[in-house]
Amino acid sequence: MTLQILAMHGWSSQAQHWQPWIEAFAAKGWRCRCGERGYGQQPPAMPAWGQEGLRVVMANSMGIHLVDQALLASAEAVVLLAGFGRFVPQGPPGAVLRLQLAAMDQYLQQGDVAGLFERFRAQVAAPLPVDCLPEGLPAEAVAADGIRRLRDDLAKLGQLQGLPPTFPHPAPVLNVEAAEDRVVHPRARQALRQALPTADHLLLPGSGHALVEEGLIPQVTAWLEQLPGRTASRR
Repeated sequence: MTLQILAMHGWSSQAQHWQPWIEAFAAKGWRCRCGERGYGQQPPAMPAWGQEGLRVVMANSMGIHLVDQALLASAEAVVLLAGFGRFVPQGPPGAVLRLQLAAMDQYLQQGDVAGLFERFRAQVAAPLPVDCLPEGLPAEAVAADGIRRLRDDLAKLGQLQGLPPTFPHPAPVLNVEAAEDRVVHPRARQALRQALPTADHLLLPGSGHALVEEGLIPQVTAWLEQLPGRTASRR
């Protein structure tokens, strides 16, 4: 059985982010379609499932909350990369994070997309230097509609209470966690593990939110290769 993969990027990113994954999946004969939130010059887009192949949703960071809910409900497997359910934890850590989200929104209100992206990319890359990251969404490509979507999604981050309501909990899940993530709070990562007690967890020591390890794609691909047998046994 082949796989069809629907990949969704996270906040301030774009579909182009998935190109190395698309190439790796194509080598396996798998088709990967990518959602696009439309922060930059590309319009928003959400691909539909094809006619054949095991349906897999792969989401980076906030991406699981940006996937069409009906498509997510029909997924037969899920891969979460540096993901979360509730982004803002309860208690004092949550209060600090809300202030940080408000400060990010101020940058957008003032039109300083470049300043915001510079600071955010440093957190995404940490503990590595920012030059380890691939080229991101250019600030100059973000127009008024993109700023509106960025602001809408920042507001959504502060309101999330858990995984999306249509998350397919019976399906096999791989949760890839960055041990040194400076974007997703440790309590949010812990809550995600608790919300997915039957998931397979892959913890990457020393890794930051960007998950730039060269061996990550082969590890995820190996997990995907064994899906047909696992999903068949659940039927």
